Amino acid sequence: MKALILQPDDKNCLVARSKCYVKMGDSDNALRDAEASLKEDKEFFKGLYQKAEALYTMGDFEFALVFYHRGHKLRPELQEFRLGIQKAQEAIDNSVGSPSSVKLENKGDLSFFHKADEVKKGWPKGLIHPLRREMRQQNKKTPKSEKTAKQLLGELYSDKEYLEKLLKDEDLVKGKMRAGERLQNLIL
Repeated sequence: MKALILQPDDKNCLVARSKCYVKMGDSDNALRDAEASLKEDKEFFKGLYQKAEALYTMGDFEFALVFYHRGHKLRPELQEFRLGIQKAQEAIDNSVGSPSSVKLENKGDLSFFHKADEVKKGWPKGLIHPLRREMRQQNKKTPKSEKTAKQLLGELYSDKEYLEKLLKDEDLVKGKMRAGERLQNLIL
């Protein structure tokens, strides 16, 4: 702490404090310090590792994996990055299932999704109303077929039903997350 008072931008001190924050369970401050250590030198391998560790403790396994890979690319001889890659991949597999367990099949017309992506690209980030309007129009044109939806989504069909059930809860969809994003937007 005293070292940072004397040299507030010292990247090694920022990494050390970030490690302390991780051990204390303060992931937000850990990430803030790790990012600050990378401000001047984006390839500072200790900062990359610490940012990956902070993201991992926050549960952002995909982003942690990205930074473990960046560090491994710079310093392939360091075992920390290899172990980080391994633990992040395992965490991702445990939370969403391994790639071999997910089997998606292309049966039917998926042009709607392509069209929805094109509509989404043309609008500012966070604005989903035109996309919702497009989805409603598409649903009116095409008769709903639960059998087709079940075939396309497979195991994910129960997730779709659950999310639709959440959308019907008026109190829930009016709520907001810590970052200010509406829960309705997240569910959609």
